[in-house]
Amino acid sequence: MSQIKFLIFFLVLINLIGCGKTGKNQKKKHFLHMGNLAYNEKLYGDAIRYYREAITADSSFAQAFNNLGIVYFKTGEIDKSITAYDNCILQDPKFIDGYFNRNNAYYEAGRFKDALRDLYQIENQYSPKKAVHFSKGLCFFGLKEYDSAALSFNKALQLDSSNVEIYLNLASVNFYKKQYKEAEILSLQALKIDKRSADAYNLLGMLAAQKGEYKIAIDKYNMGLEQESNNAYIFNNKGYAYLKLDMMNKALLNINESIVINPNNPWAYRNKGIYYYKMNRLQDAERLLKQSVGLDNKLSLSYWYLGEIYVKMNELNKACLSFQKSMELGEIEGKNAYQQHCQ
Repeated sequence: MSQIKFLIFFLVLINLIGCGKTGKNQKKKHFLHMGNLAYNEKLYGDAIRYYREAITADSSFAQAFNNLGIVYFKTGEIDKSITAYDNCILQDPKFIDGYFNRNNAYYEAGRFKDALRDLYQIENQYSPKKAVHFSKGLCFFGLKEYDSAALSFNKALQLDSSNVEIYLNLASVNFYKKQYKEAEILSLQALKIDKRSADAYNLLGMLAAQKGEYKIAIDKYNMGLEQESNNAYIFNNKGYAYLKLDMMNKALLNINESIVINPNNPWAYRNKGIYYYKMNRLQDAERLLKQSVGLDNKLSLSYWYLGEIYVKMNELNKACLSFQKSMELGEIEGKNAYQQHCQ
């Protein structure tokens, strides 16, 4: 599962009044205006061209750099987006929206501490305040600082008690803190606000799976997929539930569907590795589990399964290293295996 999120961007809009002036100032505003029109029409290539024309007309035009960053973010060019925001802030260190937008780009790049630095820079001046608290919650969640994430999401919730995304992110935090009852209450509250929330059903499925109620979990996942048929995280979680029920064909079908939709989800490779482990295809299992921890080195269960694979391969040193890593990440299976094989 991945945290839910919303992102807010601020596109600088300038309405042109008259067209008699032909100077530098009018020219740059013209190109900015044309870029905004292209962006609103989703003509992102044209928008980039116009914003660059505005910057050519005035290389210190912070607004154009900001809007250029937004387009690059929209097209998935995160590094270029960050560079554009850097230039925006360089030209105008008081350009508050540039800091907030760069925080979003840093977040997407996994640079959570950099994102937090921008948020702290503007938290006293920025409006709406709920957006700052919410974004801080996302960053703390990414850093696995769950208490700080909960504090930030609760502050956001106090300012907007009808926001589904805040409830769901707070529910996710509670889930990872093992505060399952609170996570369930928050998920159900989200469904009261939006009965079509696929992510709420996903969370309810995860809560059922945590209790070992895998058939109920699958029902919840199916309800989520009825609302959002291409949700990679729900397919992956559904596949894991089928793994726990030893329904291997259905497990692989759902996990593969998840990977097709999102080929960068480490949990899907973990689950596919578990599938191959259960099928006694140890080399395939090892490859996929290594791939999962390459994408996220905090997946404690992946390390435990790697340890079990190395035990079967009679590679005890590798097994103990894997069990130790799993144990250090809080996995009870890793601790038990380390005590059994390595002490």
